[in-house]
Amino acid sequence: MKVSDRTYFTLKRLHSLTGVVPVGLFLLEHLWTNARALQGPEAFDQAAADLARLPFVVLIEAFGIWLPILFHMVLGILITTTAQANLGKHGYARNWQYVLQRASGILLVFYLFYHTWALRFAGGYLTSSSPYHYVNEHLANPAVMAFYVLGTLAACYHFGNGLFGFAIHWGIATGRGAQNAAARLGLLVFLALSALGLAALLGFRGLRLDFLQKPHAQEHGTIVLSGGSR
Repeated sequence: MKVSDRTYFTLKRLHSLTGVVPVGLFLLEHLWTNARALQGPEAFDQAAADLARLPFVVLIEAFGIWLPILFHMVLGILITTTAQANLGKHGYARNWQYVLQRASGILLVFYLFYHTWALRFAGGYLTSSSPYHYVNEHLANPAVMAFYVLGTLAACYHFGNGLFGFAIHWGIATGRGAQNAAARLGLLVFLALSALGLAALLGFRGLRLDFLQKPHAQEHGTIVLSGGSR
């Protein structure tokens, strides 16, 4: 498909914007919530319950998560199928970024559909008494776990490298030095979020990181003092 340069530029800006707000923000929130699994079943189940009790949560999910992700996917397909999407316009490193960005996007289409169905709409999950234990059993299958690892890495890379594209398309990084700095920042974001996401997956398989908590974060029993209790 061929579009005018002006239309192509507009599509790129909209695509990069939706990849950061709200889709990117949702990714950050989702990884952070999943990281509660590193504190054990009770902590994650409480976090999941707090989100489920948000007012108008279904509308928030529909208009703040699902529709923006779908819009971002459609824009990505439109951009990829235009004649302007030409690898020859970029240098060697940029070519790899371009290829990995599109490859991660394609993988995420399949991953998100599977992940959303399995851990949002599946009957077993909806009737589960403990989201943590349901996910624990879900990830016990080595093939499923491997798919989640790939999906997590793809999502983190897509967002981190997407920040680089956002900085360019919105005029934040215009010079070569600024663009190199944006690329390095995107790489650091990818690595940091990947570590968080993979740790969360291991948390669902039983990994605990209590040693990273302050002592006062641990639950204590009733403290009995002379003359009463607290």
